[in-house]
Amino acid sequence: MSEEPSCDTERVDPADDNEAKDDSFKEEDGGNILDDILNTREEKFEDEEPSKKEEESMQIEEKDQINQEKTTLGSDFSDSSESEEEGGKDSKSDSELSVSKEDVGSDSDESEDNKAELKMKAEKQSSSPEAEVDNKPAGEGSESLEKKKKGKSYDYATKLNYLFRDARFFLVKSNNSENVSLAKAKGVWSTPPQNEAKFNQAYAESRNVLLIYSVKESGKFCGLARLSTESRRDGTGVSWVLPPGLSAKALGGVFKIDWICRGDLSFQKVQHLYNPWNEGKPVKIGRDGQEIQPRVGEELCRLFTEDPSVDITPILRKSKEAARSEQRAKGGVLRSGPIGGHSRG
Repeated sequence: MSEEPSCDTERVDPADDNEAKDDSFKEEDGGNILDDILNTREEKFEDEEPSKKEEESMQIEEKDQINQEKTTLGSDFSDSSESEEEGGKDSKSDSELSVSKEDVGSDSDESEDNKAELKMKAEKQSSSPEAEVDNKPAGEGSESLEKKKKGKSYDYATKLNYLFRDARFFLVKSNNSENVSLAKAKGVWSTPPQNEAKFNQAYAESRNVLLIYSVKESGKFCGLARLSTESRRDGTGVSWVLPPGLSAKALGGVFKIDWICRGDLSFQKVQHLYNPWNEGKPVKIGRDGQEIQPRVGEELCRLFTEDPSVDITPILRKSKEAARSEQRAKGGVLRSGPIGGHSRG
């Protein structure tokens, strides 16, 4: 049997009724809002619950503070709404963080794939000759390009060896030093017709014709040059210094020559060299136009010091062009003796 409500219950004013409704509304709405926040702000919910109970007891005991309680109620709603917004922001930031992590993960996967591909490409490139140039520092790479443009750098001995390919060597004896000085200044030379024919034949058959100069009774060689052209008689004449009684008609045409070395070489430094093509006599002995056996000629030319005033590279280019010339298509034949046979020194 249910008990009837006691009549001793204190009568509640309409204001109190409204207040109770507001309190219940507050508890319901506040509870819903806090339930929403519970997932993110559990500590805040625990802190707020006892404060609400205190406020309810204060509202029952102190009826005179209705306006103040309403204000408190409004502030609670505003706080709860703000906390809801903060919770929304936090949940949003958490979701964004998870999305960003997924993006980072996908980016990292892609970056790892890219790194693997780049590594494979690098291994392939490292096995190629071009990779050696690419892997060098920028400064070295630029230097290598400059060297390619300028051409490879060789030492003097290597250049001489190139010049000795398919070469013939002749001794040139001058009656005076003035003609040699004139030849060094103008890059030309003239010789009697008999020698002229030998030089022209050697130029037509060989890649390089080297002339080793000496002035009679000087005790030294005075220069090394390469024939640049065959002799020509239609050019400007050269005022050679001729011995008494010898006219200019006694000389042949004019050869153009390129000087390899304008310096001197003492006979004392060549005493170990003998010319098999001149009856085995010392290489310093011989008439004008005497041909020297190639092996001995090479050793003799190596004894000349490098001339710092001469750029030998253009001479080597001419030598290369001479090898391609149709005039020397029959050249390169092993020679067993001098042009015109052996001659007496």
